Amino acid sequence: MSKFGLWWIKWNGSRYESRMTRGGKRLYDSSEVVDEFAKRGFDRIVFLGSLGFGGPHVPESGTNQDRYDKLNEYVRALCEGRYDWGIDKDNPNWGESRYKVGRSDGRYFARWASTKTGSMKYYVPIPFSYDLQNKIIYKGKKDKEYPAPPRDCPMNGFDDSYWQGWIDGVLDVSDNNRIGFYWSYESCLQGTNYDPNFYDYFEPMCKVNAEKYVNKYIKFIKNMSDYIHDHNLEFIWIPATGTRDVKYLKNDSGIPVISGYFDYVFIQPNYYQYNLDYTYEKLVEKIRWVYEELSKKIREQNPNTKVSIEMEADKAVLPGQNGHCASCKHENQYKCKNGDNEKCRERACQYVWAILEVYSEVFNRRPPIPPDRAIDTLFPNRAYYFGTDFTVIDKVRETCPEW
Repeated sequence: MSKFGLWWIKWNGSRYESRMTRGGKRLYDSSEVVDEFAKRGFDRIVFLGSLGFGGPHVPESGTNQDRYDKLNEYVRALCEGRYDWGIDKDNPNWGESRYKVGRSDGRYFARWASTKTGSMKYYVPIPFSYDLQNKIIYKGKKDKEYPAPPRDCPMNGFDDSYWQGWIDGVLDVSDNNRIGFYWSYESCLQGTNYDPNFYDYFEPMCKVNAEKYVNKYIKFIKNMSDYIHDHNLEFIWIPATGTRDVKYLKNDSGIPVISGYFDYVFIQPNYYQYNLDYTYEKLVEKIRWVYEELSKKIREQNPNTKVSIEMEADKAVLPGQNGHCASCKHENQYKCKNGDNEKCRERACQYVWAILEVYSEVFNRRPPIPPDRAIDTLFPNRAYYFGTDFTVIDKVRETCPEW
């Protein structure tokens, strides 16, 4: 039984720094951060956030078409398996292989992380994409906005990739408290031909066949998983589901396809963040699917994979604060008004209520045991998203202590 806390970090242009706060005040001492996690019941930490270093060079000036053309050139080089960064002499990694760049980047991160966690067990992120540093890229006349590009091309395989280099760089730094890696690409559509990276990059820029892409992507994930497990480390994933319903997740998402390659999979219900037609009843349905059908399916693929959910909240539960909470969305902006903060706390607590409702269905009774034990019965291992402020957890637990 473990509780996984998310430790948000960022690359400030020259080094890594923690983003964690308590009551809005930055915690600069990493031992304080670890203590804040520990006293709220967390025994494992997952690092995630902005992971820096030089990626593809995007023109500082010029039209959006210029930027799109440069991105096109970069992605085509990925698809063709060119690993010398020769497309751009302005790139800080020009002349280096992507494996070597990944190894250098991973080693740098591991040196930083190994000094921050004390005796707490932790997971190192494997960065999937680069940061475009707020340079928005459009195709043509703003008919398509492109997100940050991947650091390598999964179709070229795991061996000698940026990602193998990153893992090897991390392993260059010894640390007994590091127990695994976190796959940072959250899309639940990876492993399918609906993968945004297929649509945004590889299909239009490299003319890749969808079936070929999917098959090679799944093999890439499998080989990365095998490589990590060969080093006696764990591999975890926290896929986002958005407002997608259970039928879609069962039939069209990559969750049932690749989850068996991970040791822990924490499904993001995303109920706290999205409203639209997302009802409490649909949250219950999603949690029921995770516990019953999905867990059973994944156990058939890999009996060692543990499937659970992520509990979700952010600063919008705090009086007078704003956050990415569905109850605070007004005119396409997330800004909390009077009464919204209380609604956000209730929305976060509905995760607890939904789990208890599924428990009562499974065991055909309302739990005579304490609710926290009922929740631990269904999902003994849980990940927690609470933004960057530890007081978010405290405020939610004032209303629902089992959260």
